[in-house]
Amino acid sequence: FLALPTGYVQACRALMIAASVLGLPAIFLLITVLPCIRMGHEPAAKYRRSQLGGILIILLAMCGVVATIWFPVCAHRETTIMSFGYSLYTGWIGSALCLFGGCVIVCCSGDAQTFGENRFYYASGSSSPTHAKSAHV
Repeated sequence: FLALPTGYVQACRALMIAASVLGLPAIFLLITVLPCIRMGHEPAAKYRRSQLGGILIILLAMCGVVATIWFPVCAHRETTIMSFGYSLYTGWIGSALCLFGGCVIVCCSGDAQTFGENRFYYASGSSSPTHAKSAHV
C-alpha cells in the first residue's frame, strides 16, 4: 500500500477524517433532542436539531461510502490487489448503517408544529391528583 499513488489515498483519508469530524456534532445534536433533556421551551428548536443531526449523519455516511468504494477500486486498478481485509467490509457496513439511521432520523422526526405535542411524562409511584399527565410537568 505504500507504493500506491498518493492522490486518491490522501483523498480517501481526508474523506474518512471528514466523516469522523462530522460524527461528533451530529451525536451531540441528537443527544440534545432526547425527551429527558430540556434546552429551551420551543419544540421547533428540537425539530431543527434533529433534522440537522440526521443530515450530518447522512453526510457522514456518504463520506464513508465514497472513501470505502473509491480506495479499493483505484488500488485494484493500480496494483491488482484482490484482498483488502475485514476493515473494508466494516467500513461498508458502518456506512450503510449510518445512511439508514440518518434517513430514519430525518424521515421520522415529524414536522415542527407537532414535534412535542403528544409527549406525556408520568410521575412514578404516586397517584395523587397533583401528578398530572402533562407535557409541562
